[in-house]
Amino acid sequence: MTDETYTRRSRRAEKPARRRRRRRWPWIVGGIFLLLVAAGAGAVSVVTSAITVNSELADAKPLMSTVKDKVLNGQAASAQSDVDELKKHADKANEATTGPAWWLAEQIPGIGENLIAVRTITNSVSNVVDDAIVPAVALGDNLSPAIFKPVDGAVNLAAIQTVLPVIESAGTALTGAKDSISALKTDSLIGPVKSAVTQINDLVGEVEPAIATAKSVAPVLPALLGADGPRNYLLVFQNSAEVRPLGGIAGAQVLLTADQGRVSIAQEASGRDFPFESEEFANSHVGREARSLFLVPFGLQSQNNTLTPRVEVAADLTRSMWQNTRGVTSDTVVFIDPTALTYILSATGPITLDDGTEINHDNAVDLLLNGVYQQYSGKANSDAPDLQDAFFSGVAAKTFSAVMSGNLDIPTFVTAMTKGASERRVIASSTDPTVAQLIADGGFGGRMPQETDASHQVGIYLSDYQGSKMDYYLRTAMAVGQQTCADGSTRLRVQVTANNSLDPGAVDGLSIYVTGNSGNNFNVPVGDLRIFTYVYAPVGSKILSIDGSTSQADSFVGADKEYPVARGVIQAAPGETQTATIDIDISGLEKKSIESLVGPLLVQPEVTELQFTC
Repeated sequence: MTDETYTRRSRRAEKPARRRRRRRWPWIVGGIFLLLVAAGAGAVSVVTSAITVNSELADAKPLMSTVKDKVLNGQAASAQSDVDELKKHADKANEATTGPAWWLAEQIPGIGENLIAVRTITNSVSNVVDDAIVPAVALGDNLSPAIFKPVDGAVNLAAIQTVLPVIESAGTALTGAKDSISALKTDSLIGPVKSAVTQINDLVGEVEPAIATAKSVAPVLPALLGADGPRNYLLVFQNSAEVRPLGGIAGAQVLLTADQGRVSIAQEASGRDFPFESEEFANSHVGREARSLFLVPFGLQSQNNTLTPRVEVAADLTRSMWQNTRGVTSDTVVFIDPTALTYILSATGPITLDDGTEINHDNAVDLLLNGVYQQYSGKANSDAPDLQDAFFSGVAAKTFSAVMSGNLDIPTFVTAMTKGASERRVIASSTDPTVAQLIADGGFGGRMPQETDASHQVGIYLSDYQGSKMDYYLRTAMAVGQQTCADGSTRLRVQVTANNSLDPGAVDGLSIYVTGNSGNNFNVPVGDLRIFTYVYAPVGSKILSIDGSTSQADSFVGADKEYPVARGVIQAAPGETQTATIDIDISGLEKKSIESLVGPLLVQPEVTELQFTC
């Protein structure tokens, strides 16, 4: 009984507790219902906000394009009403992506990634409008690419100073927007969102590089243009009809002086104007190892300063020779080849020489690399070299005058210089740290073969070695491959094929300055081209052999600092194709793919994969 009584009491005692638990259920169910209602309301809110964002960004995009075009065309003052309307749309779109409902929705898998992308776009657009477009237009027509454009030989340094704060703000906003949008992973985005990301990214990408460049250059530009005293710059025009590892033989050279924003030609010279330097000079600047590789003229003669692919070495030699011969110093030396000159002529338009010859984008290469030698030719014409030099100097001077006159399409000029730098046809070196940093940031520093985490890189450079301009007719093909040999070693093979595209029937009509006057005592038949192939092997590898379809008597294995280098020989008669083949042992290197870096040529070849057995 006792047990039974206890049991009943226990059961009675339990009943209120159960009732209390049952009474909680309405509150729990009610809470869940309220959460569902809230989620539903949040979902409606997010959908409504997304519709608002889509509408406002759709209205903002054409306005951004319109304002961009007006600012870049120097018509910012006329864009004020467009900017006012643009800001309204950008603010509404940005406001629509704020709040707890949007944030909660961003946490939902599958949906959140799209909402994050939308918010990133709207924030980026809002920042660009507030920190770049609004202040830029507020400056009116004072802010345009034209402020960097020379007028009558001078740049307005005071005008540049007034726009520096806006360029700084705009550069920061645009670069931030580019980085934020570029970081978005579009693989999981739905079509409309992915399209919006692409469109806004493209729109920002059209402007950001130019503004980023202006942001880095504008603050130091006054000093570079002589605001604190005169500054000297050396321009060296390379002739790729006589190919060199850097690009071409050094021809016309121009010393520019910048003073208080005005840039003028201080001196002009030809590579022939400089006397040979001493052996002591050559050994102190380039060393015996490099001289053995590139042979005697290197380090002694100005025209051959470009025998090296290292721009800093060529610049040091050029700078030092100007100091020794002409008593002038220049921290900065810039090298330009004829192909890059055609890019610049696209921005300046045609130039007319004193004799009435028009040089333009389409005819510059043919005139400079071939036509001038045909025009001023003949053994009986002892003045021919001087007339040729005068022609080149005239082209250099007239091109410079066209750039400095103000009749220049700035966006096209920027594109021309960027393209020239990427192809290593416009390269520079400076001992001034500020200029050196600008050169590096702008991609004008050239480069040597590099190793990456994924690949070894081999450098391939060509050099005329008969004192001719026959490389106007040089056409090349290159193939590179690697194989594991039967003995377990790994071999890298580089094959350079050179074709002499000259018609054999046209040899008799060629100028001796093109053919090299029978090889310039090299006993090379008239019309043949003769080049050295320099192959820079990956650091830590070993040159095994140099072979070719022509005599390799002048081949050589040496080094350029850390790089093993093979010098092969190719000689080809008109219409002929010849090869040089270099084998390299890379067994001691980490297994990686192979890439190629080919020096600038008049006609740049593609590099194909070489299949071979060893």
